[in-house]
Amino acid sequence: MRLDDGFVYCYGNLYSLLFYWGLITIRVRSTGQGGAVSTRWTVGYALLARFLLLICFLGSLMAKLKDPEMAAAMYEHLSPLVKVIFTWECFSCWITYLEFCLSLDSQRSRHLRLLASMQQFDRSVVEVFPQVKWNYQRSRLKYWYGTVIVGFCFFSFSISLVFKTVRCTCGIPSTLLMAFTYTLLMSSVGLLGFVHIGIMDFLRVRLRLVQQLLRQLYQGEGSGQEVHERIAHLFDLSKRCSFLLTELNGVFGFAAAAGLFYDFTVTTCLVYVICQKLLYRESWDLEYLFMLLHVVIHTYKVVITSTYGYLLQREKRNCMHLLSNYSRYFPDQDVARRQTEDFQHWRMHNRQAALVGSTTTLNVSTIYVIYNGMANYVIILVQLLFQQQQIKELQLLSGRDVDVFGPMGPITHMD
Repeated sequence: MRLDDGFVYCYGNLYSLLFYWGLITIRVRSTGQGGAVSTRWTVGYALLARFLLLICFLGSLMAKLKDPEMAAAMYEHLSPLVKVIFTWECFSCWITYLEFCLSLDSQRSRHLRLLASMQQFDRSVVEVFPQVKWNYQRSRLKYWYGTVIVGFCFFSFSISLVFKTVRCTCGIPSTLLMAFTYTLLMSSVGLLGFVHIGIMDFLRVRLRLVQQLLRQLYQGEGSGQEVHERIAHLFDLSKRCSFLLTELNGVFGFAAAAGLFYDFTVTTCLVYVICQKLLYRESWDLEYLFMLLHVVIHTYKVVITSTYGYLLQREKRNCMHLLSNYSRYFPDQDVARRQTEDFQHWRMHNRQAALVGSTTTLNVSTIYVIYNGMANYVIILVQLLFQQQQIKELQLLSGRDVDVFGPMGPITHMD
């Protein structure tokens, strides 16, 4: 396998899924086949896939609501607040999908530039450090096979949840269509999130490699011209990683923020529905088990996204610190002193970090922010549920206090 094909080998299948689901208009190929491209044919296919997916989902949902029997089976047994929650979920899933598509389309040229730079990165490393051996199989095992396993579980849970929510054996074709399209819309959020995580891990591994090569050169014997040239190349590689991180934030920043917000809202709604089940002491069925499994998968995505953002920032900080110590390891070398001074000046103006949106840093504290907000909203919703129960109990008690012994006679008016 060529070095230029390493990125395609690890992440090419994920990008193919993004393309087939209509999220992007880019086909990722090896450099021998022309690299990543976006043509009028890929744009046309993506627009058609989006149109069909959204129309099929909304059409199947409207077919369920217009039929009195199917609508009663889906909604009659739900409380007003739970009806609002399910309506919001149906609305937010296709809105989030549309946001992803528009965001990635607006950053298409930047996305192509990011992919081309990542495909060429490994070759530039091996040209100067031929002893480096890339373990692409591990990255492929982690992201492609891991995504297949998680995706299969998610598809099973989502389709089963839709069938349990419908609660009606009538209208099987519309149920199948709604379950399939709803699952595709929801899984697109997770798929794009895993691609974002994969690219953050790509940069994290390269920054760690720069550190390992630097330590070997710092601790090696001699201070010849070749050593300084190799160290200068490592300075360039670290700057390229910072540039790639900037491009990554520009391409995926808004989509990552929209995805985390969607995870937050879905998890909040599902946790409230589960809490309602517990407070009413109702018997558990498979519908609530599938909801709980959905919460677990969304929680997993939020945790690993925030964790990889933190790990990337930690490796970048350690790499910058090690590069800044260049002149300490070669105190008598003017080239080391000048290189360090130039790098310190560059570092002052380049403090990139993995972002969600345009300003929020992605790190472990993001987990606390999301789930603290979720807990607050769930507490408020549970308090509303208690108030509803108290109002119902007062209405029942007030009805019991009135006893009617017999029919009332006609009402007369006396002068």
